[in-house]
Amino acid sequence: MKNLILLLVLFPYLAYAKVSVYFSPSTKCEQEIVELINQSQSNIDVAMYSINNDEIVDALKRAHDRGVKIRILTDKLQASSKYSKVIELYRHGINIRVHSKFKIEHNKFAIFDSLTATSGSYNWTNPASSKNSENCIFFSEEQETITQYQDRFNYLWQQNTKKKSDIWFAKRLKSPR
Repeated sequence: MKNLILLLVLFPYLAYAKVSVYFSPSTKCEQEIVELINQSQSNIDVAMYSINNDEIVDALKRAHDRGVKIRILTDKLQASSKYSKVIELYRHGINIRVHSKFKIEHNKFAIFDSLTATSGSYNWTNPASSKNSENCIFFSEEQETITQYQDRFNYLWQQNTKKKSDIWFAKRLKSPR
């Protein structure tokens, strides 16, 4: 009887919750992320250690061009690498900050239109799809989980200031890569 009551209480929550998990090497994480970027209508917030995936970068540019508000927080050491696409995204007009608060910005999560969040070990890089053993998990209809990710992103965004990021980008844009 207790199990039946528990099931009846949890059923409405379980009926709407949607969690998807993918593993690489594979393009499934990449494809799901690109699809979410393409479907986003208002905002995308990203905390990502490393970014150089061509498909994801192109999707972010298209989203920005159609008016989606994008904020990206990334690791400054990774952003300095010769393979990074961070400066390319910055030059495209996307709002990007490099971390200045913690030793490294090792998070790998994103929130799309406050409706879906993704997290996991999956960096937004070409090797993450083609060579590495990584994972990504997507949460839809899980408002409490999505809110936790959004709150953490907002905290990190506030802690890692625009002023320090602008100084970092100004130095990189003056010198050839």
